Amino acid sequence: MALSVEKITFAYTRQGRPILQQFSARFEKDAITVLTGASGCGKSTLLYVMAGIYPGDAGFLREGTVTVDGQDPAQLPPPEKCAVIGMMFQNPELQFCMDTVENELIFCLENRCVPPEEIPARVDDALKFCGISPLRHRTLLSLSGGERQKVMLACTVALQSKWLLLDEPFANVDEQSAAQIAQKLRRLHEERQVGIVAVDHRLDHWLQVADTLCVMENGAITETAPMDHPPASDWLEERGIIVPHRPYRAPVSHREAGDTALSLQHVTVRLGGKPVLLDCSADFAAGQVHAILGESGCGKSTLFGAVTGLCKYAGTVTVAGVNAKKHRHLAPGTLGLVTQNPQDQFVFDTVYEEVYKSLLSKGEKVASAETERVLRESNLWRYRDLSPYMLSQGQQRRLGVTALLSYDCSVLLCDEPTYAQDRRNTVALMDGLTRQAGEKGVCLLFSTHDSELAESYADVIWHLEGGKLYAQS
Repeated sequence: MALSVEKITFAYTRQGRPILQQFSARFEKDAITVLTGASGCGKSTLLYVMAGIYPGDAGFLREGTVTVDGQDPAQLPPPEKCAVIGMMFQNPELQFCMDTVENELIFCLENRCVPPEEIPARVDDALKFCGISPLRHRTLLSLSGGERQKVMLACTVALQSKWLLLDEPFANVDEQSAAQIAQKLRRLHEERQVGIVAVDHRLDHWLQVADTLCVMENGAITETAPMDHPPASDWLEERGIIVPHRPYRAPVSHREAGDTALSLQHVTVRLGGKPVLLDCSADFAAGQVHAILGESGCGKSTLFGAVTGLCKYAGTVTVAGVNAKKHRHLAPGTLGLVTQNPQDQFVFDTVYEEVYKSLLSKGEKVASAETERVLRESNLWRYRDLSPYMLSQGQQRRLGVTALLSYDCSVLLCDEPTYAQDRRNTVALMDGLTRQAGEKGVCLLFSTHDSELAESYADVIWHLEGGKLYAQS
């Protein structure tokens, strides 16, 4: 029983350069395989082709075949395809259709044409297997990133697919949730004989659960090794892979604190009647980088929402000396936000325009030159004529950060800026953000689940716990 790819050539445009060319691989069902490599090498594209999503939804498969246990998933009607192969996207919100956890599972099973009398038992089993029975009647919008990933996993368990493909399954979750999901995947593989292929830039969550590591470069698998005997750390880092317990850069001296650029005084936010932020107070200095750590669902995104006026709150938020509730008094460009879901930010038709339009105030000639420079630095120049929505999640995140860096903000908030990035793009993004703080006196706040990232780049590390912020001593 195997998932086999034979000499496929795939491109996103009819005449464009292939992302995968004459690509062949075979993944055995009796192993959990992790597919890793630098951003843009074709990992996610390969998953979508193997799942039968491409070329039906995007792109052109010029030649080659994909067979999953002897069947071509792209040729199967949806109910039969679900029985053969399932997929978890980087962002579970892109897969959810219903309002509550229970209704989402029921919807999945109805689309699978499961007899109505069997659905309640399948829902109960999936929720219990994933340890999320208490979430049954919760709305999906009220769940944390880790909880949403567990719900998405529950959907695949309920569908009883023979194979499961995962695209960066831990990108939006904290360390504890990632460890829990990894163990659930191991159980799913061992107890229910599900074949698993996962794409990831990080190896730490897979060391104890995966069997095989495959490294992709330029659209081809160049190295295969047992997960318990991976290639040397230096070799992996050179290929953009994030190796456990390795700093992103050598230690640097912390920047001097300027005047207070952002102040929170007794900020409280309640969602659904429950406090998420509770009497939260903190001051953030201009010219410094502040990292905010905390478990999934602790309120990091809510905190950014309060500062930008996207969430109602009690208390006072002051930005550049102005009460943030009086946003009309803030000078244009004072406050910038890169959201956790970059699709929410895009307003133009092409990648190029997303950056170019933000620079037009500097004149057309400067805007044109700067747009090319920043897109090349963020490895997005080759995609400049594409719609932002055709990019991968990681590429969309780089575009969101790149576009916002074009503005001269006094306070810049970045919600998980390195989400789904390889090591090289993580370093490039953070170097650009911290350079903005140092050279222009910007107050930069970024949330992350990556403690190594916080230690490497932040002047001040904050922990959000119990609705309050605590500065790490």
